[in-house]
Amino acid sequence: MLAEKAQAKAQAALAKLQKALTSNGVIPDVIPDSLNFKPAYELNIKFPSGKKAALGKELSSAACLSAPAASWPADENAFYTLIMVDPDAPSREKPTQGEIRHWVVANIPGSNIDKGEDLTEFMEPQPETGTGLHRYVFLLYRQKDRMELSVFEGKRTGWNAHQWAKRKGMTLEAVNFFQTQEK
Repeated sequence: MLAEKAQAKAQAALAKLQKALTSNGVIPDVIPDSLNFKPAYELNIKFPSGKKAALGKELSSAACLSAPAASWPADENAFYTLIMVDPDAPSREKPTQGEIRHWVVANIPGSNIDKGEDLTEFMEPQPETGTGLHRYVFLLYRQKDRMELSVFEGKRTGWNAHQWAKRKGMTLEAVNFFQTQEK
């Protein structure tokens, strides 16, 4: 009975996440409608400040200055890639520079993010003053196996996480996001 209650609670949390992704435009702005994405499990993101990314909750940019911890119910024999993007640059109304690639960690064994490879070092949120709320989206992809990947060089703007992961044969499993702005 306890297992059934826990499973029902987990399913309700995933349904709530799905609704938040749609109502905040993460689907389709970051995750294409055509993917028919349903999160497999919850992706927990917690910054060193103690603040958590959760369902588009607004956080101060000061609370997000360092790379967060991430956890998920990983298959310990699998490899994952964690990506953080801002699709709203310079603003959500005119996202001509988005997606901005804020962080990419690949070849994460299980959920041990510290053992992954930084392809793009963490860059804290930097929305311009007066551009409104920016969504910062964390995407967790499962890799087919350990991969030979190159560190990204050059500009971080105009990137597309989904297209990159698709070319690499990765499968999206979990998502979370927060929002921030500079007033």
